[in-house]
Amino acid sequence: MSDKTLPELDDTGGSIPEEFVLLVRDALTHLYDFAHLQVHPLARLVTGHPGTRPEAGKALRALLLDTLEQLNPGDSVSRNDKEWRPYGILMRRYADGFEVEQIMSELGVSLRQFQRDHRKGLLAVASALWGAWQDSREAEAPAPDDDLRREVDRLGLALGSVDLGALVASSVPPAQALAKGAGVELRVEGPAHPLLAWADPMLARQALLGALSALITAQPAMIDLRPRATGAHALIELRLSGPLALPEGVSGSLEARLAAMGELMQAQGGDLEMETDAENLSGVKLSFRPAQGACILLVDDNEGLLQLFERYLAAEGYRVMVASGAPQALAAIERERPEAIVVDVMMRQVDGWQLLQRMRANPTLQDVPIIVCSVLNEPELAYALGAQCYLKKPVSQEQLLAALSKALDESSPAAVHPEAS
Repeated sequence: MSDKTLPELDDTGGSIPEEFVLLVRDALTHLYDFAHLQVHPLARLVTGHPGTRPEAGKALRALLLDTLEQLNPGDSVSRNDKEWRPYGILMRRYADGFEVEQIMSELGVSLRQFQRDHRKGLLAVASALWGAWQDSREAEAPAPDDDLRREVDRLGLALGSVDLGALVASSVPPAQALAKGAGVELRVEGPAHPLLAWADPMLARQALLGALSALITAQPAMIDLRPRATGAHALIELRLSGPLALPEGVSGSLEARLAAMGELMQAQGGDLEMETDAENLSGVKLSFRPAQGACILLVDDNEGLLQLFERYLAAEGYRVMVASGAPQALAAIERERPEAIVVDVMMRQVDGWQLLQRMRANPTLQDVPIIVCSVLNEPELAYALGAQCYLKKPVSQEQLLAALSKALDESSPAAVHPEAS
């Protein structure tokens, strides 16, 4: 597709199975959800392996964006031209996070035309990836635990700052009864200082307890639990001592149970690694993202937009708190002082202007940058009430990241924030 033209495809996608087209659409829908992309079936396109890799999420996003860009017919083609619309619709919908109605209004097209051009662009992306997908299928991955995945999807993610030392301390007592019956000693080496990770507290606890339970069934003499930090990760290491007593058939079951706990880790952006010594299992590492990015509070009564902005920021390493209104925002501030706040204006009961005034009257928030986002065009009022930045909706990921980076830099030279990719 070097000539920047879309492939000629009918509405069924030609020889491309509809299941693959749906896989592509799902990956595009979760373009900024690295935890989802890391375990996505299409991740094998960037890892060359049916299993998961910690870097797979960002690599798959880059591949999808590059493939989308191949559809760009070039600057010589007008945005009103039918050749541009499939590319423009996919970029607006998935890369920029615009709603369907916003895209229809911008392009001046009907819903039926939007659906046609969306389908045409989606088929073009699927066509570009189909050959590589067929090549990657030589190594088949074991089927994921669908029931577990559905349960995680039902619960949703509640990412936050988790102290791994406290997580280990709270998880060992429930495992002690099982360990005592199996004759296994559990020994904990706590960190000298709090070790904070970015994780879902419930999923992290279940992953650790599940891994412990699985390892106890192997009946090592001892399991050492040690939270520690590396340059890129916060870890909980489970080291086994002594020979393993694995009855016939238990080895495969042990690996399957640990793989299921790996699913829980990957759902929150982490990983589970099994370590071997002379082909025997010697330990397990639970790897989390360190909680080192700036803490950002998002305030908006549009749940869909909150989730979109949270994906934008969490994907770049920020720690994110969300609030659906003023009371929730003020409660969140009581729990943890954010390093920046992004607030919507048009909210019921207490609107964004009122909330902005309340926050600016709070002495503890005097130096916290506040970014106002709204469909209204009132930057002067926002600045007069103490906002550092004003963004008119719809807001792309690039705009939000740039505004936050600038606000954090101006508020404190020592502010911790990641570089936007």
